[in-house]
Amino acid sequence: MKKYIFTAFALLLTLPQLAFAQGYIATYTMKVSDVPQFAKEMDDLMASDWGQAFPGYVSLTHYAFNGYDDATHAVIINYDDTDQMAAGTEMFYQQAFGAFLAKTSSYVEAVEQSLHAKLISGGESDPDKNKVYTVYRMDVKDPASYAEAYSKVVKAQEDSGNMDGGYGLRAQVAGNNSYYSHYAFVGASNIKSAMEGQQQLYSSDAFAEFSKAVAGNRKLIQTSTVVVLATYE
Repeated sequence: MKKYIFTAFALLLTLPQLAFAQGYIATYTMKVSDVPQFAKEMDDLMASDWGQAFPGYVSLTHYAFNGYDDATHAVIINYDDTDQMAAGTEMFYQQAFGAFLAKTSSYVEAVEQSLHAKLISGGESDPDKNKVYTVYRMDVKDPASYAEAYSKVVKAQEDSGNMDGGYGLRAQVAGNNSYYSHYAFVGASNIKSAMEGQQQLYSSDAFAEFSKAVAGNRKLIQTSTVVVLATYE
């Protein structure tokens, strides 16, 4: 945790123009063999007293493209701060959530459980413009210099109008440290918009400069296309 505290401090010194986010993202990926039933159980859980009291913003998502990863779906939880994250995590040990796990255990296989710190956030937060996400998981050696290069390329994309939804950079706090250390994401209103935005990004001069700047510092591990199926506030 000290590493990420230092990283955030370094970023604040070197990149004062960025919107630095507070809070955490909890990611729970899984392999689901009965999607309609799981979606129903999620709706019932989040409509219950337990769900109404849950402190985070919850999204149920589907991996349209996810490489060799066994996960088909993910539950993503957006927490505003440490208090929310702690309270939400503690609620997973309550009876109501245990009953939900018992109901879904025959067709749900857990794959990943990770906690990420929000480092940088920006772009459009309208849910209608963030129905599809492109997620880039990576291993980063020098987080501060990577964030500096990342900030330049996303600003260039915003300035050129090639940014449909939101974007962000996250650092892993708890999870499998041998897999990836950070992930970046960009939101879009639909799959077509996501693909067109990616094509424009890759063909831009800003991305060519970004690629040179992060060479040797970033190893791209996986690129995923994620479709939002439902959200719960």
